[in-house]
Amino acid sequence: MRYAHSPKRVSLTGAPPITGRGRADWIYGKILHFPNRPDPTARNIKNMKKTITIFVVVAMTCLLTWKFVQSDSHEQPASDMDESQVIVAEYKWNDDTHQISLADLNAAIAKLPVYRQQNYKSRADKAEYLEELIEERLKILRAADEGFDKLTEHLKKLDDYTHQLMVEKLTEREVDAKVNYTTDDLMAHYQQNLSEYIEDEKVRATCITLDDEDLAHETLDAIKAGKDIVEMAKELSEAGKLANGPGSSDPEDPGNTYFFTKSSSARWTEFIDAVFAQEVGEMTEAVFEIDINDETFYLIFRKEEHQPERQKEFDEVKSDIERTVERTKKRERINEWVAEITEKGKLKTYAENIPTPPQPEEAETEESEQ
Repeated sequence: MRYAHSPKRVSLTGAPPITGRGRADWIYGKILHFPNRPDPTARNIKNMKKTITIFVVVAMTCLLTWKFVQSDSHEQPASDMDESQVIVAEYKWNDDTHQISLADLNAAIAKLPVYRQQNYKSRADKAEYLEELIEERLKILRAADEGFDKLTEHLKKLDDYTHQLMVEKLTEREVDAKVNYTTDDLMAHYQQNLSEYIEDEKVRATCITLDDEDLAHETLDAIKAGKDIVEMAKELSEAGKLANGPGSSDPEDPGNTYFFTKSSSARWTEFIDAVFAQEVGEMTEAVFEIDINDETFYLIFRKEEHQPERQKEFDEVKSDIERTVERTKKRERINEWVAEITEKGKLKTYAENIPTPPQPEEAETEESEQ
């Protein structure tokens, strides 16, 4: 229903009435229409030829104790109020009366993601969300009128989801809650699997990668004449002459290969092996040529650091061990649990009753006979 002119609006708290887009006019405790935008259920109501009247019934004494009203020290604490008895809205559908209590409203807000809950702290914001809640419930009632609540495929999906939730909750109780481990368990796992917690040997080099052979020889000659390889790498990088290869990955630090292991790259195996064979501080005496697919690269490099293989300390890998131990214990508990329920269910299987699938030739023959 639309009013040609708005009747006088009365604020329930003495404050200016709630108006504006997205808010309902609060008139004598009734939501009569939505100013500045069509009623979201209006089209449905017209099509269904149903009249929906939504009442917001709020007692003044209850409003003073609502949790979302800023109260002073003389008011009764909101915690003493039974929110399920405070009706904040009621509406009729097919002659049935439906109500929304303050407890319903707060419960609906509590189900929202945390970041959205923050938007509904004040009374005005909760009143706005109340409209959304009502609209959603009206849509559900309308869908039920159309029989969408009885569609077989929908009910099947609902059953599947319900069963999934049931199993998840049961698993939390029978598995997750019964899995425990101590620091001694973690240390025992660490000691028994020391080989899994070894940091591989690794090296770092300064490398200039070029795809121009003449430039590569000129560069090496300049370095042998006293030019530092690091400075040379920077100059070539600024000139845009470095090729895509070792030492060219970081424009801010050209030439730096950072640390790598023997298995870091299958593409650059020859380069990796050559660096590992060098002594720290040693540089290539000649341009190092590598053919990769149809490309030829020319490398000049110096070994900067070499870190030997080492055993990682327990504290370094404790978090990884926790995940591994927890996963292992959960798997063990699941196996125990499945054995328990299988025994209780007196399980019997009849695999011999499962027919053997026809071979492709047999299937074709059967089809041709038909």
